Amino acid sequence: MEKRADTAGQTDASQLRAEETLTARVKRDRDRARVDDGSRLGPETSLLAALNEVRKVAGTARFPLAVASAGTARDGAAALVTQLDDYMLPRVRRVDAPMLAVVGGSTGAGKSTLVNSLVRAPVSRAGALRPTTRAPLLVCHPADATWFGDRAVLPGLARASRPGVESLQVINAPLLVPGIALLDAPDIDSVVAANRTLAGELLAAGDLWLFVTTAARYADAVPWRVLREARERGTVVAIVLDRVPPEARDDISGHLARMLAAQGLDGAPLFTISESTLDAFGLLPEADVAPVKRWLDGVARSGAQRRHLTGRTLFGAVAAVGPRVDSLAAAAEDQVNAASLMADTVRAAYAASMSNVEFSVRGGAVLRGEVLSRWHELLASGELRLALRATTGPRRTQVSAALAERPIPGRRFQTAIAAALAGMIVEADIAAALQCRQRWGSEPAGRALLAADPSIGQPSAPVAGGGQRGTVGDVACNLVHDWQTWLRAAVDAETPRGRNRTRSYASASTALLATIAAVAPVEGDEAATGVGATMARSVMMRRVLTKPEVRALGERARAELLVRVGNLLEAEVDRRLAALADADVDVGLVERLRVAAGRVRAAQSGSGSRLGDAA
Repeated sequence: MEKRADTAGQTDASQLRAEETLTARVKRDRDRARVDDGSRLGPETSLLAALNEVRKVAGTARFPLAVASAGTARDGAAALVTQLDDYMLPRVRRVDAPMLAVVGGSTGAGKSTLVNSLVRAPVSRAGALRPTTRAPLLVCHPADATWFGDRAVLPGLARASRPGVESLQVINAPLLVPGIALLDAPDIDSVVAANRTLAGELLAAGDLWLFVTTAARYADAVPWRVLREARERGTVVAIVLDRVPPEARDDISGHLARMLAAQGLDGAPLFTISESTLDAFGLLPEADVAPVKRWLDGVARSGAQRRHLTGRTLFGAVAAVGPRVDSLAAAAEDQVNAASLMADTVRAAYAASMSNVEFSVRGGAVLRGEVLSRWHELLASGELRLALRATTGPRRTQVSAALAERPIPGRRFQTAIAAALAGMIVEADIAAALQCRQRWGSEPAGRALLAADPSIGQPSAPVAGGGQRGTVGDVACNLVHDWQTWLRAAVDAETPRGRNRTRSYASASTALLATIAAVAPVEGDEAATGVGATMARSVMMRRVLTKPEVRALGERARAELLVRVGNLLEAEVDRRLAALADADVDVGLVERLRVAAGRVRAAQSGSGSRLGDAA
């Protein structure tokens, strides 16, 4: 073993000169290709523009609402952006650039050992401690070091001269043929989630996937899931079956070949490496890895074969962009639909509550309970009769003067009316808030918004005229108090001038009658039911409602009350819609994604003569 290792490490002077000549020629050819890259691409320039547009749209795509498709869409957008940055955009810009073969597989499959054995040097750490590969390592010929070292590919990974977290170590390996590089990726089933994620990103960035498995684990579920994903993306795959007992070589490799055929991967090259003892440097015997090495060298040396394989992978990756963007557009549409449904739920709930309030006010629904008791009290005490006298005919000023020393009429009735109206408003607000909370809480998106801001599920509103918040009861009481204040001011404006006490009594009497007119229905109104309809037919109510000036003022008061209630409920609607707006659903994203997908399809069709022929 030591003799093999020593022999492998020796290179005579003629070999060194030949290697230096080859390196210089490859660098010169690459530099020339880079200068006229844009002119040679032809149709690919439109493809590059289309992919850049997808990158721009997908990179800014947000799926903020917690609908069923959101999580998958976020992951899908991130994965698409990563593959565009790491692979598709660099490859379309430089179709002649060196190939990247990603060596991937399960934990302990022997990926690092295979890489070390192919370059005949222990460049990648291998051992029993798992996970061994914590940061990716890229091995390439010195002539390709500039391409892989200047972050033209895998731009999201910093370069390092030695392994580090989230860094890509680039190592020169003169024994590799220029034109292809090997990337030793973390385990696809690593116990470290970040390693699994990075492994997936690296596999999506490769022109070729060299999948390493073992005789004991080639049927595991996780590798086959990743293999199917590679097949769907059109990635070229080669299989290395490692640690195969010599006596079972044919049986195991035959079974694996049948499994590959069943998954549509029967065209993938299959290499079998028997169980063997590693040398002092932890390398496999050269003869065992020679078939893999010859195949990789042949791909690297043959420009036609290299273009064929890179074209196949690129064609498959680009072909998958359209459907991937379509799925993002569908998820974006789910966001818009969910936001629209939630907004409609809020508007409908509060519109129904407002309709109930209006129906109740017009139908005299508040004229019951405590209000009814206070009505009978008004009748029994004579206060209502006196109020009518104080507002009737040309002598009302003199009548008011005679009654000026009496207490303000109907105070207890007015208080009862205020409480009844406030209760009706509270009931309406609570009913709408409860309906919204139940409907939003029945869907993940709504539950997430309610969890983020529990106040939007509560029937509360800003206190009128201030920035503070109060309970719905406080808000309703303030609203009715402000309405009664407005009504008194409106009455005062129409009350004839006179002595203060006389004018005050006349104004209070008119306000009482206007309040009754505002909440009591006219007989025959279809909204009038129950006690309200009965009261509308009473003699005293008829006297109140048939006074033209009182009825006109009552209608104004009713309209003003409904406007104020409508504003309050509309503020509740706005408060919930603001929380929904804060989620920032992008309604234009659907169209931008679909346009971008269409541009890629059109550009790929125009580039098909180059990419399609290669594939």
